[in-house]
Amino acid sequence: MNVNQLMDRMAMTLGGRVSEELHFETVTSGASDDFKKVTRMATAMVTKWGMTKKIGYIYYEDEQQNQVQKPFSEETAKNIDQEVKRIVDEAYKQCRDLLTEKKHEVGLVAEELLKKEVLGREDMIRLLGPRPFEDPQDFHKYFGGVGQEAGKEAGGSIGEAKGDKGVKGPVVPPAPITFQRESELR
Repeated sequence: MNVNQLMDRMAMTLGGRVSEELHFETVTSGASDDFKKVTRMATAMVTKWGMTKKIGYIYYEDEQQNQVQKPFSEETAKNIDQEVKRIVDEAYKQCRDLLTEKKHEVGLVAEELLKKEVLGREDMIRLLGPRPFEDPQDFHKYFGGVGQEAGKEAGGSIGEAKGDKGVKGPVVPPAPITFQRESELR
């Protein structure tokens, strides 16, 4: 995956928490696993994939218990922490800006979810219009994964719990934005 795809994936992963901040008086603990995923992606970008100029093209092993000494200085550790935070903050801002810009559309989907509980691809197209790209290759170019068919294989509906179908491999939602019912957020 390239930097833009990773940033988009992190922004998408932060969508639940950002939505809580935008639409509810308080936030819940439900996003802790999302934070873990985003932090791991950002850390890998910095320490394994050479995707930051400040740290450069150096690969750092994961910390191991038998290791007597860190493979980098305290200054490098501080720089890694700063870069990871910067990347996560950028993904958060990207997500917040998108959800703020698309507030009307978020409302439409939320209202429909309250009525139907589960939304399929056709519902999303009816509510939001067709995707801005038709070719599954375009989907892959922008988001990674395998495109439209992955949504069907992965359960095919927004509102269903992830993994209900026992699908292995990348799970790509049938639409770029996923939402949960308000009752599931508490």
